Amino acid sequence: MRVTGAGRLADFRERLRFLMVRDADAEDYSEHHAEGVLEYRFEPKKGIPFPALTATSGEFPELRVDVAWDHDGERGRAVIENGRVLEKSRAQPDSPGVEVRVGEDGRLILGLVINNSLMGYAVTADRHTYFRYREGALTFVDPKEPDAALEATAFGFVEEWIWYDEEQAPVERARYVDYGYPVRGANVRSEKLALLRASGMRYSSLDETTRQASEALVAEWLNRS
Repeated sequence: MRVTGAGRLADFRERLRFLMVRDADAEDYSEHHAEGVLEYRFEPKKGIPFPALTATSGEFPELRVDVAWDHDGERGRAVIENGRVLEKSRAQPDSPGVEVRVGEDGRLILGLVINNSLMGYAVTADRHTYFRYREGALTFVDPKEPDAALEATAFGFVEEWIWYDEEQAPVERARYVDYGYPVRGANVRSEKLALLRASGMRYSSLDETTRQASEALVAEWLNRS
């Protein structure tokens, strides 16, 4: 776990220590701090101590708490700010990474999935693409020529997250009307949209490597019309 930000890091450290010492169920941890950052390493038997972290975060809203874990074959990540869990995701090691961003008007800004081979699919409200990411370089794949693994990754993501205007989808359309959102070419499924609306209109399960691929895609495709 890392705590960063232009704020009262020393005070955060003392407050968290106060809460952890007084928690009879607190897990063992060690501290590995550096200039401008607090770092904690836990070996939890019962789970990450989110109550203590969110309580402390609420007292120091200027700081960001990044929690990442890898335990018994499961990876996960959470971001806590101002006492609230803004992002939380978990995935099996072989699961594709996913990132979804939606505007306040319901527009799909970016839907992204990347598999372990660093091949993926990206979609916005009005366009989509297949891509590969190798050694820091992004290349695009002809939509007519994706291999079976890439197609399976893309189709699995779409089935879980996306619906298109060309579909009948009466339930999805009715829920978009309820939200006051227009239907566009590609849209986030309403059950996922409800979760996004409660968590800042953004979701991510990307790790460090797949985040680099996402950043390259944003720079070279999303931000270039």
